[in-house]
Amino acid sequence: MNPFHNHDPSLEAPAPRRGRVSMIRIAVGLFGAPAAWIAQFSLSEPLAAHACYPYQEPLSAPIWEGFPVILAAISITCFAAALLSGFVAWTSWLQSERGLDGEGGSVIEAREGRIRFLGKLSLMSSFIFIVAIIFNICALLLVPPCSSWF
Repeated sequence: MNPFHNHDPSLEAPAPRRGRVSMIRIAVGLFGAPAAWIAQFSLSEPLAAHACYPYQEPLSAPIWEGFPVILAAISITCFAAALLSGFVAWTSWLQSERGLDGEGGSVIEAREGRIRFLGKLSLMSSFIFIVAIIFNICALLLVPPCSSWF
């Protein structure tokens, strides 16, 4: 018997699995863009309410000189965070689509199916909330800060 042809596969190091996506990347992709939209909304609306309606009386102009710049900075920061989250979601989805080599049992296949589903869900969630942030930015550009609603 030749010792080079006697091969025991249990002695080999396991090959790294392709398509493995960390749960942190999935969580960032799934919750990053919604969190950025919530941050944009939670920061901009109270500031606008106080700047335009500080003492039980509506104003025609905000009380702060650079108020539109503050709102723009908040919106751009949240938009950048949402884009980063969308990029993480996209790369996680691409990585999860590579999948396994066809080896493995049903437990591994079920886990990979869940990871693929969460990857697609995070991609859709990021897209929806990036669009919501863009709409908020459009409202910032098109509507004067202290305009009347009627």
